[in-house]
Amino acid sequence: MGAGADKAGDDMVVGRTNESEQRTILVAKGGDDNGYGEDFVLRVAIENDRVLRDVPEGVDAMHATGTVALPTGGAIGTIPPGNGLVATGANGTVGYVHDAPRDKPQEQQAHAGVLGVGTAASPGVFGRGAPGVVGYSQDAARDTAWEAEDPSAVCGRATGIGVRGKGDDGGVRGESENNFGVEGKSVLGSGVRGASEQSAGVYGEGSPGVFGFAAGTGNGGMFESEKGAQLRLPPRKTSRLGPAVPTTPDAVVVSELRRGPGLPKYGHAGEFTTLEDPSGKCTLWFCVSDPGQGPARWAQVLLGPTFDGRV
Repeated sequence: MGAGADKAGDDMVVGRTNESEQRTILVAKGGDDNGYGEDFVLRVAIENDRVLRDVPEGVDAMHATGTVALPTGGAIGTIPPGNGLVATGANGTVGYVHDAPRDKPQEQQAHAGVLGVGTAASPGVFGRGAPGVVGYSQDAARDTAWEAEDPSAVCGRATGIGVRGKGDDGGVRGESENNFGVEGKSVLGSGVRGASEQSAGVYGEGSPGVFGFAAGTGNGGMFESEKGAQLRLPPRKTSRLGPAVPTTPDAVVVSELRRGPGLPKYGHAGEFTTLEDPSGKCTLWFCVSDPGQGPARWAQVLLGPTFDGRV
């Protein structure tokens, strides 16, 4: 067998390296009255899908490598790199793992740049990098600085919602061993928003189940309700309590403090806060009025006698 082609116009030879200084185009044409006979123009396959090699590696059907960046040193500057493969169609590229049967109706329905089909044990699309997968909505401009902020597995950027999930067993799930499972951040809106028609808008489970922290004079947590109580504490069942007797609780004599306890002067009616003095004694306080001609007004919540916990 002779050598392969080494210039434009030479015949290509299988099993050899063929070279050309010009592009090669393969065009399908209808050959008879029934039109084109197959559903592909070029097929690259392996006999019986297997071939023996002297190294423990499989054989790829096709390799496509684009150019790398080329600094010309002239007026044209640096020529940017080229793509390995460019495909246009109902779907740009369709890929199946070996165990997944081809599904032509799905291909016609999807209309995606890349359609990847896996199985229960194999992903349809796998990406690795920093980030591994990047998605932009059609009208969102690319933001490379945002992409490089952290080595995320998946990044989504949009003028609407960046990442949206819907599932029968959870829409979006986040897991982490050393940090947040799910993190939300916003400048003007809520960092995380949860909504449900028939259950809790946000459910927290842990120790504590829900934790809120506010910098400055903000509240650690705020609860509102249109018609119900702002906060509900379902009681734990316990054994029979002892008999009730009249008692006179001890109150802090605020008038003996030059400025009173250190409570927010810009508090809002309905706020609760606790204070602990140097001796370790904790007291509960309730804001009874918003700031008006003067600062907000607070009152101590008086409690019954103390006793030791035992559970």
